Amino acid sequence: MKYYLIVANLGKNQGLPIPIKVDLFLIGSDPICQVRSRMAGVGAQHCAIVSRERKVFLRDLDSSQDTILNGTALPAGAEWPLHPGDRLRVGPLEFMVQFHERALSQRDLEEWALRCLDVTREQEIQDPDEIISKSYTNAADAAASILDMLQSKRGIVKGRLRIGRDGRVTVVRFNDVCLVEEGEVGLAKKELFEVVQPNLRVLLDCKNVRRMSSVAAEMISEFAQKLNKVGSNCAICRVRPELKSILTAYHVLDKIAYYDDKTVAIASAW
Repeated sequence: MKYYLIVANLGKNQGLPIPIKVDLFLIGSDPICQVRSRMAGVGAQHCAIVSRERKVFLRDLDSSQDTILNGTALPAGAEWPLHPGDRLRVGPLEFMVQFHERALSQRDLEEWALRCLDVTREQEIQDPDEIISKSYTNAADAAASILDMLQSKRGIVKGRLRIGRDGRVTVVRFNDVCLVEEGEVGLAKKELFEVVQPNLRVLLDCKNVRRMSSVAAEMISEFAQKLNKVGSNCAICRVRPELKSILTAYHVLDKIAYYDDKTVAIASAW
């Protein structure tokens, strides 16, 4: 079993998987720690992840700073078992705890880590008022409605894409971290172009994409043109700042609307 901390903080390191390779894995500001930070709220030797008999535990090291697990502070010096999906906060640092059965390549590992974070976000109900406002004859009908809504928002994973609906918008999210090589872009393009139909509003979500080539930019531009030809519209959201220059250079953002925020994109007219 492989154990990881996945960086959950917003920022350039979000989704970074940190392997836990030792039986005593220290987090704190001390140079001896495997994860080090001098930020306020992080103790010298703040806490430890302890591997013992194929189980994993979180131990507070009584640094006078709180160790927060799933929103609750551990008692000073206490040890607590960890489970997949647990959330750990050390000062301003936030992590998700995850396990994986086998070793992965760095690229596959990064994609897996990002998907772990995405699943937990998408399991949260986005529109609770919509559910509360409806009346149901029994609890089973209410539960079925909630599950249907979540599944619709979560979408269907199809190879390199996740395709879902949010209101009248078809949301297409790239699963790949890298859209660089012609081969991998070609596979994504084949699946993407199968989405083309008349009278659609398609939002391309690039949240997962960390690297993008000119070939990928040209693919997005061509996709938008094909949609326009059949009377559909296209927008794009959540492109990393360092990748926007590529889309700008290839005039992609001259042809389709861009939004930093997915919710704003869905609510906007384009």
